[in-house]
Amino acid sequence: MRVAVTTTADTAPRVAYLLRSAGLEPVTLPCIRIVASAPKVLQRLRSSARDADWIVVTSPRAVHITWPDGGMVPVPVAAVGPAAASAATRAGGRVEVTGEAGAGSLLEALRPLVRGKRVAFPHARSVDPAIVAGLRAAGAKVVAEPVYDTVPLAPGADAVDAVIFGSPSAVEGWCRSRHLDGLVIVGMGATTGSALIARGHPPHVIPDQPGFENLVTALTQHLRERIPT
Repeated sequence: MRVAVTTTADTAPRVAYLLRSAGLEPVTLPCIRIVASAPKVLQRLRSSARDADWIVVTSPRAVHITWPDGGMVPVPVAAVGPAAASAATRAGGRVEVTGEAGAGSLLEALRPLVRGKRVAFPHARSVDPAIVAGLRAAGAKVVAEPVYDTVPLAPGADAVDAVIFGSPSAVEGWCRSRHLDGLVIVGMGATTGSALIARGHPPHVIPDQPGFENLVTALTQHLRERIPT
């Protein structure tokens, strides 16, 4: 089965490796590109993090862009999923909370910890606003900065049987030049799933936990159930 990998060119090789290891054929068709925010925005977020009680990260990319050379301040970090937690650890962060089932589980874990606390939140411009709203509803004083933007791109026309989407922007990019009819559709989390539903194509697969490893595992399980050996 040929599976379209729609993430950025720098991330695609890792996803392609996971797919090959699962016996699938990856086809790299980037549907997004990443544009980092202005240096002054990144510096403002880093300054806020130094004065914060918590840092919340929802993607490895937010960590890589904000602290490209490491040097995260010794402030407790709350991360969505193992990939974001690993990125924060490699950047020198001190991960104390990991949401194993997405942003919802992370918010649930943080509620008793952030009341009256200062929370720095570097994020994508397209981040689900419910995360910031949830932190503020828990009583946190949130400094949220978009440290990068995800820009949709129309993909190539290579034939595929399935497609993996890691963000709503990737869905938008794909739909600029291609349709989803007849494909096995895989979405990373509820936000991407909602973007697909809005286009009339509910995903066949959404992993229980974030991360491309979990996504590929969920896809292979779906295919085994769909096409029994």
